[in-house]
Amino acid sequence: MKSALPAEMAKPRVLIVEDESDVRRLYAIGLNQRGFEVKLAANGAEAVERIASEKPDVILLDWLMPLMDGSEGLARISEPASPIPIIVISGQPAPAKLDPRVHTWLCKPVSIEELVQAIGGGVRAAD
Repeated sequence: MKSALPAEMAKPRVLIVEDESDVRRLYAIGLNQRGFEVKLAANGAEAVERIASEKPDVILLDWLMPLMDGSEGLARISEPASPIPIIVISGQPAPAKLDPRVHTWLCKPVSIEELVQAIGGGVRAAD
């Protein structure tokens, strides 16, 4: 059974930053079906460009990517004046000291239900 957003919650804009096109597509389909507005970026560099134009409410950030990885992307996309909740998705466990800008760290494989739950917490934290 699909979890949906509560009726009173606006349709959150989610930016998925993932270099694996199949994973990116899977996340996008699952989140779209559950009422999220989804935008996509294939790497950290593309994400930096899209944040200004797309103004996401939450960022799903793959940690290991070519071109610009999650660590460098995080450094460039976090805006202290208006922080965007960032949910890291990685094949690696979270480091002992987690960057305070990271709302949640999820280890792959991640189900759509886990994403929905993490995004819901991130959106509430940003309100």
